[in-house]
Amino acid sequence: RGGRGGRGGGAAASEADAPPPPPNGSGGGSAAPPAGDGGSAAPTPSPLQNLGISYKRQHNGPRFRRFEGTVQDLFEATIQAGLADRMFRLLVMKPLQTEKLEGLEVKSLSGGELQRVAIVICLGTPAQVYLIDEPSAGLDCEQRITVAQVIKRWVVSHSGKTAFVIEHDFVMASAMSDRIVVYTGQPGIECTATTPVGLVEGFNTFLEMLNVTFRRDPENLRPRINKRNSAMDRQQKANGQFYLFDLVDED
Repeated sequence: RGGRGGRGGGAAASEADAPPPPPNGSGGGSAAPPAGDGGSAAPTPSPLQNLGISYKRQHNGPRFRRFEGTVQDLFEATIQAGLADRMFRLLVMKPLQTEKLEGLEVKSLSGGELQRVAIVICLGTPAQVYLIDEPSAGLDCEQRITVAQVIKRWVVSHSGKTAFVIEHDFVMASAMSDRIVVYTGQPGIECTATTPVGLVEGFNTFLEMLNVTFRRDPENLRPRINKRNSAMDRQQKANGQFYLFDLVDED
């Protein structure tokens, strides 16, 4: 679950054993997208649902905003089983604060609000595998951490299922994932997916391809890119530590 772009590919993380996901953008839409122009039409089931897959697209705004109705109407049309599940409400909807959105018109939501709605719909769709594309988009730092916790807690800890997440935020990625799938190759031409590896190996392999090292900010613990050929950059590369998971005292 690392960057989608970058030289030689990106990285993706999984929470449990599962085959690598299909290429980004393949296989249809989100788990339950709004359909039709005008009117509160029932969402059209995604072809991926027949394969036991719930998919959250990278961009949801244009499609969701075609839905004529409130967020509550959209939830009732897409995830009735989730709404009836007390644990789903407790572990997913409550921390994502969707109760504050339920009375709002879907077409009036901001990008961050739509992102939370899309995540709830994806997680509320029964599946064996959850494909989640950039869940951090449009969210602030605190919301990103909350979403990471919600995805891991609901999909892995509670449901015992698998999540594949494409994510550019390294803090969120490291908080969610337990394994990494690293993609190598030429962007837009060909790629090869590795077997899932541990976080340390996966992050280091990916960053080594980019020739970039990260340190931890001593105050907020967020990853910071080291200046190329700086003392810290040279030291980490010499030690094979392109990404530091523990705080390092730089004094």
